[in-house]
Amino acid sequence: MMKKTQYEPYKVALVGLDLTEMDDHIIRQAATMCKMLALERIFFVHVAKDLQLPDELIAKYPGLVDPLDESIETDIMTKVEKYFIEMDVGISIIVKEGHPIDKILKLSKVKNVDLIILGRKKNLDGSGIVSSKIARNCPCSILFVTRDSPVAIDKILVPVDFSEHSALAIQLALHIQENTSIKLQLVHIYGVPIGYYKTGKSLQEFAAIMKTYAEKDHQKFLAKYHFPLNTSCEYLLTDNGHYPELTYSYAEKNDTDLIIMGSQGRTGIASILMGSVAEKLVYLDSDIPILIIKEKGENMGFFDALMKL
Repeated sequence: MMKKTQYEPYKVALVGLDLTEMDDHIIRQAATMCKMLALERIFFVHVAKDLQLPDELIAKYPGLVDPLDESIETDIMTKVEKYFIEMDVGISIIVKEGHPIDKILKLSKVKNVDLIILGRKKNLDGSGIVSSKIARNCPCSILFVTRDSPVAIDKILVPVDFSEHSALAIQLALHIQENTSIKLQLVHIYGVPIGYYKTGKSLQEFAAIMKTYAEKDHQKFLAKYHFPLNTSCEYLLTDNGHYPELTYSYAEKNDTDLIIMGSQGRTGIASILMGSVAEKLVYLDSDIPILIIKEKGENMGFFDALMKL
């Protein structure tokens, strides 16, 4: 029996910080998502490569003996309180030592995290924690934000290929929409087969045929997952396969504040394509936050191995 795809409300989030200027922007965005998703607990995490001070430095400056991790926790809490002071959500500050990516991935499993929030840096000081390794292997959904990400979320774009992961993305968007006035727009990118000319039809004629099939797939998709049948979808034709660039260009022109998309698509080539589009969107020179949806527990084989390290 096929497993029924169903979005389950997010309750726990993990926010990765690196003690640079970017942290303030990440924390601000985390507060926005907390309100939109009604999160119950947030873990703010900083992973340092080395928390130990040299013995020679401690001998010269005895006042530095106070645990460095406690100092970092205090600094992070000061930043967090600025945005979360009136919010009813459990907050924990975690400072760890080691490799940032591995520690965050392990904590996301240990703390049963539903959503990871990370910065995607462009020009700010600091290397950031954004990594394709996390995007590919985290066992939960992940949100990437930048310094210039919108403070308010008024318009959400969901790229769809009519797969289960697309359904999860729409379910999340509809959940957000329940208690807000956020506008939702779906977009489907389609192409024309290379050998279309063998049919005797022009590119425009065959593109029209492909769009008709896409429209039919859209209606079947809405009915299958019990979405409102009047949910509109914009259809974009690509002739060069540049799906990420076309998606972002559309989002930018339509004043999109948040892109939500599945981490996988249909089986076979389409699955590889959808995952590739999601990953490549993360690395475009974009200021639009990108939320990549995953079903809880994906990539657990990788995590089981990681937990033994």
